[in-house]
Amino acid sequence: MMERWELPKGWEWRRLGDICKTTSGGTPKRNVAGYYGGTIPWLKSGELDDGLILRTEETITEKGLNESNAKIFPKGTLLIALYGATVGKLGILGIDAATNQAICAIFPSHNVENTFLFWFLRAIRQKLLKSSFGGAQPNISQEIIRNLEVPIPSPDDPARSLAEQRRIVARLELLLGETRAMREDIQAMRRDLAQVMESVLAEVFPHPNGEMPRGWGWRRLGDIAPEDSQQIFPTDYPEHLFNYWGLDATEKGQIDEPAPNFVAGSSIKSACIKFTSEHVLYCKLRPYLNKVIVPSSEGIGSTEWVPLRPNPEIIERKFLAFVLRTPQFVQYATSNVAGARMPRMSKRALEETKIPIPSPDDPARSLAEQRRIVAYLEHIAEEIRAMDDGPAQDLRDVEALEQSILAAAFRGEV
Repeated sequence: MMERWELPKGWEWRRLGDICKTTSGGTPKRNVAGYYGGTIPWLKSGELDDGLILRTEETITEKGLNESNAKIFPKGTLLIALYGATVGKLGILGIDAATNQAICAIFPSHNVENTFLFWFLRAIRQKLLKSSFGGAQPNISQEIIRNLEVPIPSPDDPARSLAEQRRIVARLELLLGETRAMREDIQAMRRDLAQVMESVLAEVFPHPNGEMPRGWGWRRLGDIAPEDSQQIFPTDYPEHLFNYWGLDATEKGQIDEPAPNFVAGSSIKSACIKFTSEHVLYCKLRPYLNKVIVPSSEGIGSTEWVPLRPNPEIIERKFLAFVLRTPQFVQYATSNVAGARMPRMSKRALEETKIPIPSPDDPARSLAEQRRIVAYLEHIAEEIRAMDDGPAQDLRDVEALEQSILAAAFRGEV
């Protein structure tokens, strides 16, 4: 249960289930023709991003709606992700839309502003996830949502209560609008730094359609680092703690290995791939996000990760990872995807990728040169990381400021 705090005079705690109704959506079967591609917007939990929802990646038909648990929610509906990579993320519909079952729709009573509730849920998100699940992968249920206690100003005087809620929302939107501008400036600075690394990578490695440096050659990825996928169902080992990496384990173009994320098998509901310290992980979903990991230990991950096993006699793992992060490879990958809504690089295109190798006919010399290149790129990455320390800390400070503003708002202090 979430901890309470002292409220201003006249405020009271109210159970969310007593002041709101909740429900969830549904997913039409993928293998039934005529369910998808219609005119009804259909929202997935991964699309929630704490903002207004004006469009969806997919649509469904009237048939898909009527023959599934999906239902249309009206414009203005408050949404929260119950599980998945965006668990706890919020959204407010700016259009009429259906959702999948991983989204909870919340309908406040006439005495509660949905924007007031939106900001309250945003304020308590981290505490909610931490207090409910600790380090495990969270799956919020509607019961948990309904049992949340919400601080309501003057609940026995609806007109006064609504006026105060609206005042708080207006104040929050003003203050957080200022921090949002700060956040956007910092993020733009960090993107500029990331582009420096992209430029360096583009210069170090030859382009498939450009001039090949003397002594270099091309090798087919499938021949030197074939896919090595082995599936595991973590729920078969409910008590085991797995180092689990979802798609959000790493950021776009990130060089550093993600921190371990130990999760009980019982809380990972889907099939996963296994990886070891002999693999390079490449994310095939939305390849423009440029996500590559060089793991130093074993673990499991989303099936969107492709475990590649480089031949250590031909290619260094970190060398391959840098090649896969180059702008030229990202361009190639994004031009070889299938699926308009959920674009994935095809297995064949990945296997046929041409990897540039220095001195390919002299393995010892080649590996030595690869290590030299890796050392140079890691040095550049370290310099960029040092330059990013300031902006990264600034971003953490802005996030802390936002949290303090939100906390103050629901203690009656704004």
